[in-house]
Amino acid sequence: MKLQYLGTAAAEGFPAMFCDCETCERARKAGGKNWRLRSGMLVNDTAMIDFAPDALTMVQRFGVRLSAVRDLFVTHSHHDHFNTADLSTRENGAFCVLKDARPMNVFANEAAKNRLDAYVGRAGCDHYLNVTTVSYFQTYEAENGMRFTFLPADHAPFEKAGFYVMQEGDKTAVYMHDTGIPPQESMAYLQTLSIDFLSVDCTYGLGNEEHGHMGVPAIRRVVEGLRQSGALKADATVVLHHFTHFCGMLHEELEQAVKEDGFLVAYDGMIVEI
Repeated sequence: MKLQYLGTAAAEGFPAMFCDCETCERARKAGGKNWRLRSGMLVNDTAMIDFAPDALTMVQRFGVRLSAVRDLFVTHSHHDHFNTADLSTRENGAFCVLKDARPMNVFANEAAKNRLDAYVGRAGCDHYLNVTTVSYFQTYEAENGMRFTFLPADHAPFEKAGFYVMQEGDKTAVYMHDTGIPPQESMAYLQTLSIDFLSVDCTYGLGNEEHGHMGVPAIRRVVEGLRQSGALKADATVVLHHFTHFCGMLHEELEQAVKEDGFLVAYDGMIVEI
């Protein structure tokens, strides 16, 4: 299973577009891994989780081919995770020329589907997007054969936001964004698995936040709970992801802070193979 982080920042980006804070100024000067696009992941080159406002920059920077993406799995309707404007440019003949003109499969909750419908209007998008409304604890198969299961998140209480478990053969990966400490029913489900890879929300860096998003203290509790239950393999890869400048830390500083935990810190373009 090949997993590529196309972006690793929260909604405002990092450094943030309009921000003069000390952390953003330090990030601008440092460059490199400290410059973060809004979050999204490419899975085995033909599936994606979330579709960020920075999709065009991702394509140009990392050389990915979105024409090869057959399945898009959306976590929730917030604009930094579901960019309906750019997704509409997949319309074949209007904005692009596709060798494979079949509709892309989009899996999204009702709030995200309604947001897409409101954007595309009466003309609709059925001729280039095949939208499925997801439900909690249901598993959906991508065209590449992978299985994606949608679990409840502690995030966006006015909609059914979620996160995904990805499975291919005997490998299991969890992409746990955006969420605070997951609800009890989600943790119970995760504890039945054998997890090889865990990507976990670290919006607030070392902060104590545990609702809506997480910081390192909450992440440690989640990881310890999964380890104690035997769900998280001893050699599993744990990656921190989805950062805001309000965490007050640059990439290398956060790496040092979690070095003894054995956590990796995601950066734009990072590839993990499990």
